[in-house]
Amino acid sequence: MWILFITALCCLYLYTWVHFYPGKFPVYPGGIPLLGNVSILFSGDTEKVWETIKKIFKFSFENGDIVLIYFGPIPFYIITDPDDCSTVLTSSMHRSGIAKKLAKTFVGNGLLFSPVSVWKEHRKLINPTFNQQVLDGFIETFNLQSRRLVQEWKENAGKDPFDQHLGLEKNAMETICFTTAGVDLYDQNEFNNKCLMAFGDIMNLLAKRAMNPLLYFDFLYNISDMKKEELQHVKITHELTNIVLKRKIESQDKEQDEKSNTKFKPFLERLLESSDKLSTQDLKDETNSMILAGFETTSAILSYCLVLLGTYTNVQEKCYQEINEVFGDSNRDVTKDDLPRLKYIEMVLKETMRLCPGVPYSTRVITEDVQLKNAVLRKGHLCFVALYGAMHHPTWGPDVEEFIPERWLDTSGLNPNAFGAFGYGRRNCVGKVYAMMTMKVSMVHILRAYRVSGDYHRMRIKNLGINKPVDGHQITLYNR
Repeated sequence: MWILFITALCCLYLYTWVHFYPGKFPVYPGGIPLLGNVSILFSGDTEKVWETIKKIFKFSFENGDIVLIYFGPIPFYIITDPDDCSTVLTSSMHRSGIAKKLAKTFVGNGLLFSPVSVWKEHRKLINPTFNQQVLDGFIETFNLQSRRLVQEWKENAGKDPFDQHLGLEKNAMETICFTTAGVDLYDQNEFNNKCLMAFGDIMNLLAKRAMNPLLYFDFLYNISDMKKEELQHVKITHELTNIVLKRKIESQDKEQDEKSNTKFKPFLERLLESSDKLSTQDLKDETNSMILAGFETTSAILSYCLVLLGTYTNVQEKCYQEINEVFGDSNRDVTKDDLPRLKYIEMVLKETMRLCPGVPYSTRVITEDVQLKNAVLRKGHLCFVALYGAMHHPTWGPDVEEFIPERWLDTSGLNPNAFGAFGYGRRNCVGKVYAMMTMKVSMVHILRAYRVSGDYHRMRIKNLGINKPVDGHQITLYNR
């Protein structure tokens, strides 16, 4: 049996070597026969993994923006040119089977990893729920949640540094449940904290599994302790989804007013009305995916942003000046008309997403040959689209690694594909406008109440599929 396995592996290796011989594409150095770059990619902890990924991106910059790595005998494209990244994500919508496999128990067939046929149908139903008229109706909730956060942080003001990401995650999770489902979970604080711990533990487990190729085989993973642990944590996160759905269904009979008859309805309300097109499991998968994607992204961006503002105090002062110009001495809520006036804060958020994207890459299966600027990607192979690479590409200029919000003042000469924080193509982030709105509101309330101190240059990053600081997002708060 082992002889047949090794023979098949050698044949596969020979085929891919001929199909992708090094003369066609540069190959990342350090690979060994049959194992390829596995020993480089999966040696060390998640912090070292991220350092290796950045080195691969840099190698790509220096070698025509496309490089091959080998996962065993199987080649993977890695691309870093912004235009090429846009081309692949626009033309190829099938996500990696490996990613779907690892996350299947956690998020099922939600928008994040669903097959294209499922994704197309579900996205049609979900798109109208993020219409601007619906989003404008969330402003009151964004303000309420921001005020709750500011109040909760009062006990930290003037004291030692603390990891602000925990509070931001909890607040963002409650906000996403409130806005997309109309369910206020603020009254179950202990359970919400338990859910956040479960979400974090699942991400750690998925990263550990991804770094151990043997556990890609279900028959090995299913008998492992990791599988048992994953199921325990998933049970908790799915309980959150069940609570949200249960509360929403119970409240539906009480909401037969003019609002419920409008065309523009919140996410979960519209999905419940489409129950003839969605199974109960579809409903749960989409709700679970929306909660995860919603709170993970916005809380991560705000966390990085506050650390950066604590480091670059001149930028923080400009944000505060803009808040004073818009609101004066008033402590009033942010309105929808205020948001377009917060131009500098928007530049700060964009520069944060460029410098510190929470999702540094995406994966696609190349379903048809794809013509890039200087190469053709072959059908049937996997491509890592380096969103981080596109936003750290040398074409941004010699100050690409610096935090300079002013670079967004004049974008007339900027490549429209240079900013990929929300992805590209039809399978991009459905909630990108929602994210910018809620983050702007949060920034106003936080910076109006506190002066922030932090040190971005001491931050160490680990990769769990998404990027997170090794030691948390430490900041110090001072009352204004």
